[in-house]
Amino acid sequence: MKRGMNHNDMQKANRCLVIKLLLEHGSVTRTELSTKTGLQKATITNIINEFFGMGIIAVEGDAASGRRSEYLHLKLGKIYILSIGINRKDYRMCLYTMDGKAVDRSQSQISLNEDIHGILNRLENDVSKILDKFGRSNIIGISLGLPGPYIRQNVQQNREITLVSRFEQLSTVNVHKELERALGIQILSEHDAKLSAYAEWKNSEEVKKSQNFSLIAMGSRGFGIGAGIVINGHIVKGQLGIAGEIGHMGINFNESRNSEEPLGTYEYCAGTESTVRYVSERLYEFPDSPLNEHSIYQDILNAYKNSDPLATYAMEKMAWMLGFGISNAIYILNPDCIILGQDYPDWPPFLKKVKETVSQFVHPYILDSVSIRCSSLQEDSALLGGYYFAIEHLLTDNTLLDKIQQSAQGT
Repeated sequence: MKRGMNHNDMQKANRCLVIKLLLEHGSVTRTELSTKTGLQKATITNIINEFFGMGIIAVEGDAASGRRSEYLHLKLGKIYILSIGINRKDYRMCLYTMDGKAVDRSQSQISLNEDIHGILNRLENDVSKILDKFGRSNIIGISLGLPGPYIRQNVQQNREITLVSRFEQLSTVNVHKELERALGIQILSEHDAKLSAYAEWKNSEEVKKSQNFSLIAMGSRGFGIGAGIVINGHIVKGQLGIAGEIGHMGINFNESRNSEEPLGTYEYCAGTESTVRYVSERLYEFPDSPLNEHSIYQDILNAYKNSDPLATYAMEKMAWMLGFGISNAIYILNPDCIILGQDYPDWPPFLKKVKETVSQFVHPYILDSVSIRCSSLQEDSALLGGYYFAIEHLLTDNTLLDKIQQSAQGT
């Protein structure tokens, strides 16, 4: 049972609420803060005066004159959130300011032949360099996005487990805990697809019109398909944290079976790398195609945009499989919106094919209530989602102000 808050907890909660609104809106007046928070104007004045004393708030333009119509904004220049993502191909990092601006990015390739402990050592060293460069006390939150299925809690073994197709050695270590132990700093972890979905939620125009909104964001970093579900601003996790793992859904049981490939699964049929297989299956039927046995997904995508018949076949087959799986998701979850992640092409003929497939299996009345579109984000959605995830955790725990104060004191 959730316990009530004492006076000190209530003060922290009120201050974090004000910071949250300032982060979300950029600049607001005292009157707007009172209206949006439901707090008395005197309470808002006390909080703002405290923030002025801490040096974390400023008035747009000249110094504060005390007028309630003045627009206030946060002044958190050298306080950061570090977002980390790891998958079977690489690990990536992005350092964000508190208002979500990226100030430092890096990426390091991963070889599947490389020992997982060597990969972790490299990652730890790179994170340490960021901490040294920008100041450990100035980085008040670190998030880690991991591929899935990511089992957040195994009660019997008291551990977290990452089960990644074609990167099985990742399941032999607890990446989250290993990084925390090596760096001596708290890290928040979540499935990278869920973080991507959270970033889509935060930047969705549909959400701005109605907070009572649900979405599924789907992405394919090569072989797999990951998805995140967000309903009314909350990431859906499930009992073990694997809710949304639609890549493992079976959609084609005519496939022959073996122990090495997850044949017939959604990710096998509709992941972006499936196009490579579709091309290889019919390569010699199209001798004039620029594609060959060494072509990768990006080559196929480029040829598709140039109307190459073989590439068109491969991309449209993937689009059909993608739409078939989306049809299942619509009937199971009934979302307002389904977003195709950045690895799928934001290309009208591709999206049209996906929608045409969905229309074959979903009743028109139901389909009219669902928006299917491509992502509008221009940056790595998993890393951006990690930034939002860390901020939300600090706000929910009412520890954001404490972290800011500790940073100012250099502790």
